Amino acid sequence: MVYFRCHSKISSREQVMSVIDRSSGLPRSVVYDAEDDVDKRKKKNKLTEKEYSRMLTYLGEEKIETYQSNSYPSFEVFLNYLPKQFQDICYDLRKARLSIQELQIIDLTQFYHHSLDIYQFLLTTCGSENRIKAIRTFHKVIDDSTKISPVYTNISSGSKAEGLYVPGGDYDLMTVLEQIQVNHTCSVIEEDRPVLLFDNIYSYPGFTRLKIGQNRFSEELFNTWGENTFHGPLISNNRFKNYFLSRYRDSDGKIHGPCISDSRDVVDHLFCFRAMLWPDVADSWLTRNRKSSLWPPNDVILNSVSHGILLVPIGSKFGSCEDCSFEWRISFSLQEKDLIHSFNNTQVLCYTVFKYLKKDLLTESGLCSYFIKTAIFWLCEELDTNMWIPKHFVQCLHAIQSRLIYWLRDGYCPHYFITENNLFKGLCPEERKQIEEKLLNLFHLLFPYIYSKKFNLHFPAYKDFKELNTSFLDNSKSIFILYQVIRTTLSWCTLKQSRGIMHKVLFRLLNNKLPYYTKGLYMLLFCYANQVYPQNQHTVFNEENKRMYSSYRQCKAHFLIGTKVDAITGWLLLASYFYKIGKPLYTLKITETILAKPRENKMLISDRYYEDVMMEYLEEVAATKWNLNLSLLNCTKSYCVDMVYNIPWSTLNLEDLLTEYFTTPPVIYAHVLRFVCYNANGNISLRDREICEIIKTCRNNCFLGDWRGRATVYEILAKIYKTMDDDKSANYWKSHLFRYFKNHTKHYTKKIPLI
Repeated sequence: MVYFRCHSKISSREQVMSVIDRSSGLPRSVVYDAEDDVDKRKKKNKLTEKEYSRMLTYLGEEKIETYQSNSYPSFEVFLNYLPKQFQDICYDLRKARLSIQELQIIDLTQFYHHSLDIYQFLLTTCGSENRIKAIRTFHKVIDDSTKISPVYTNISSGSKAEGLYVPGGDYDLMTVLEQIQVNHTCSVIEEDRPVLLFDNIYSYPGFTRLKIGQNRFSEELFNTWGENTFHGPLISNNRFKNYFLSRYRDSDGKIHGPCISDSRDVVDHLFCFRAMLWPDVADSWLTRNRKSSLWPPNDVILNSVSHGILLVPIGSKFGSCEDCSFEWRISFSLQEKDLIHSFNNTQVLCYTVFKYLKKDLLTESGLCSYFIKTAIFWLCEELDTNMWIPKHFVQCLHAIQSRLIYWLRDGYCPHYFITENNLFKGLCPEERKQIEEKLLNLFHLLFPYIYSKKFNLHFPAYKDFKELNTSFLDNSKSIFILYQVIRTTLSWCTLKQSRGIMHKVLFRLLNNKLPYYTKGLYMLLFCYANQVYPQNQHTVFNEENKRMYSSYRQCKAHFLIGTKVDAITGWLLLASYFYKIGKPLYTLKITETILAKPRENKMLISDRYYEDVMMEYLEEVAATKWNLNLSLLNCTKSYCVDMVYNIPWSTLNLEDLLTEYFTTPPVIYAHVLRFVCYNANGNISLRDREICEIIKTCRNNCFLGDWRGRATVYEILAKIYKTMDDDKSANYWKSHLFRYFKNHTKHYTKKIPLI
């Protein structure tokens, strides 16, 4: 369900009731009686306003301001502003509202005949078929571009790689160690590569042990990851994870389950093995009878077997082995991605809606996303294909809810590939009961969120509902919401990796005839890689260095290619490079030109900025100014402004003025560049002028993004104060900045929501 903003104010009960009578068709007396009964019960059971305020004061809490109407709830106003095609749902929604207030269970069957309307609405809200294909293509391009070595393979995983986009999620990345071969225990051990032996005889279904095969690589494998056990030398998953954590480029990374999470909790990075075999415990998936459905297709099954399986470094929390540090989970992530890619749009939308509901309404219930995915897999196989159509959309949602509740009551959730593996094995009865209650009341919870001001769902507001889902718009939206994936992937690359990505992308552009959208993605990735690559080069610039001029020309060429991706950021990186090599006049000239450009028709691209702001701008500009004959890269260069990403080990860092692991607003970055130039030359007056410009830019909220951009500015100003040498100026700015922080920090921490 979606939150709709109410723009008009209802001043009296009569005005509201007159609007309700016209739209609902209910008798006026029925509406009055039902509402009066509800009001009486509320007055009897609830605290008065004064009592509630005193209670909060006693507990030391602040009262949260909510929308209150003394005449009638805002939900009725929301119903009256529904478009014409949704007016026939109003009656059922009002019945559902009365059922909620009287603590009755909502009968979902009353919404079955609205399935097509609800499907069309959520399709526009959650993502059309074009947008899903665009997101999948995006991740395929990323995976192909980062496949630069036979030693490992990077694979995008998680809901985003499956084509779904649920805001607020992290980026899941798997790195498969291809140089290590995994065979059955009875296989012949080769001498030319490291070998591990797959042994799941004494493990819980879905898990296995990895024995070290005896060849010339055995000692090295044992010293790195192995331990001696009763079953012989085995690979320890704990030593395996700690090995990669100690070598992870983010020194503040941490182990999160089988993954390594970065310090910003943006990326979950999984290192694993691949076994080119099919485990015997999953043979039933290949041979079981699927008479009632043609899903999954035979070609998908054959292709899934050819991928092999992944072995993930985490053991079972139960089973025959007390110490699970030597067990590895058998993962079918590659097969699951293929299965979801074979979904029709109704199946994808059902999965997406439940992901939204799980994130917002079932977060604390303990319901895992993998349980939802498993339920949908089983239902897709059991139900007839004709059931998964828009006309039966609500029935499909109801079927998923019913299947999960049935499993919770039975205490058994069969793994889709390994039916002997009970996914509920680690859940105690109390936890299952809690999840069941949340699922039973799922739609009971959903409707209050609709007509409450404290709405928490991440669906876009209804004012952004437009039937403009052309292929061009959907592809553009997919790129904008996934910019963070490109920037994160490249920001952690080494010099060798960034160079390999540039060469791989250039090879694809020159030797393959690519579709329009795919070519634009490769071009975008190529430009960003050219921004990152020279920042990893540590060259000493001095007059005696004979390679200085050659390196200078090479780095300048890379930065110039990087200017093609947006209107400002690429040029700022080039200006930073000129400052680092001792050419501050070039830096001042570039920044002066950038700041003189008009910025009224530009859009800020930020991974933490509100998505509906970017989408609204895109739809407005795309309908008026953007020429569809232009490439996406030319459009972003003309109309988009990106944040400046601060790579901690970059050669362009400015005297530790910029914050690590964060982005910097572009206009602020330009003024900081000018500040360091004037400060290095001892020009106090112009230096102080740039400080004033930073404060002015912060006040005007010029390309700051959300509240984090403003917080970054405060930190930069504090560091600027520390760099000042002259005591008189330092004391002046110390008092000035103190007054500024006092007047603005308190205001914005109240107004800006903390995400």
